[in-house]
Amino acid sequence: MKIGIDARMYRSGVAGIGRYSQNLIANLFKIDSDDQFVLFMTDEDAEEYQKLKIKNPSPGLVGLGPKNIKIVIANIPHYSIAEQTQLPKIIKKEKVDLMHFLNFNYPVRYRGKFIVTIHDLTLIKFPDTAKKTNVLKRSAFNFVMKKACQNATKVIAISKNTKRDIEDIFHIDANKIKVIYESADDKVFIDVKDSDIDKLKKQYNIDSPNCPLILYVGQYRPHKNLPGLVEAFDKIRNEMPCKLVLVGKPDLAHKRLQESIDKTGKKDDIVMPGFVGDNELACWYKLATVFAFPSLYEGFGLPGLEAMQAGTPVVAANNSVLPEIYEEAAIYFDPFETQDIADKIKSVLLNDKLRSDLIQKGRQRVKQFSWEKMARETLDLYRQIQD
Repeated sequence: MKIGIDARMYRSGVAGIGRYSQNLIANLFKIDSDDQFVLFMTDEDAEEYQKLKIKNPSPGLVGLGPKNIKIVIANIPHYSIAEQTQLPKIIKKEKVDLMHFLNFNYPVRYRGKFIVTIHDLTLIKFPDTAKKTNVLKRSAFNFVMKKACQNATKVIAISKNTKRDIEDIFHIDANKIKVIYESADDKVFIDVKDSDIDKLKKQYNIDSPNCPLILYVGQYRPHKNLPGLVEAFDKIRNEMPCKLVLVGKPDLAHKRLQESIDKTGKKDDIVMPGFVGDNELACWYKLATVFAFPSLYEGFGLPGLEAMQAGTPVVAANNSVLPEIYEEAAIYFDPFETQDIADKIKSVLLNDKLRSDLIQKGRQRVKQFSWEKMARETLDLYRQIQD
């Protein structure tokens, strides 16, 4: 079978979808030597793919070589008009038997057999999360996502919660949707060195363990509820020394976050390192006393699993997918009540036994997820469709 994969969001800078793309592709190549794969990539994605091959030369990590892998350069930005008009022609030339679009942004004019992965329905449930887009663009996103679900042979949802949203909002038959979980990326934590952690502590003037660290990892978007976390931190900081670290790509349109930081008067205790590479990210997870995830909506909640992988206790919002993924391995709060957020975080900061229990439960919970398992279930779906 000749399988096409839209890997134009493969690069790390695309955050969650980039990590999904990298791990799916690496593990598919690890387990499948029978099928042929065509990766449609931009120059930027292809460059990062080649760098990862050089960094990890083991065939088990990067694939089986040129015999069953072909890279086709498609310098077409995602969410663009060119994606709708030019990409179908590029794919058609390769004559693939099955196409896998790794996000909802598929070209609606594409007439081949395809699978689409839907990570979440944030753009529909929280339209303000994309303030840079106008009403017309948001309508176009919604239209494309709905068409992707309707026209796909099968839809992959990365959680039961996302599956329910697809059923409820787009009225898609439940039998058409396959839940395939993602995983924590354990390779992120392999190369963490004490010297790297010490360097980070010095750079940001962190005095641990005398000053506990509350960590958040993710995008700076309205539905992530970061102002609520900042307000909760303000309450905690009034009672004890601590720092809040917000790791992620800043969103200049999200002015309420900066306003909430300014209001606390504790700007020096709030660290915002921006988007960071895997090694620095691993250092932050290792440094953190607690990981806090106040998001109002998630498709999977990968950062919490990464925190568990690193041995960091997790405190999270009691909504959307988070209880499904974390189960008893996290403490939950009402994300709309800043006092509850503060109380739950503080309970972990001050209770050594609770923190130890959460770390142990987290390490057990994260074992239930595997990128290789995700790839095997995806490959099984490819073959079911082909049969």
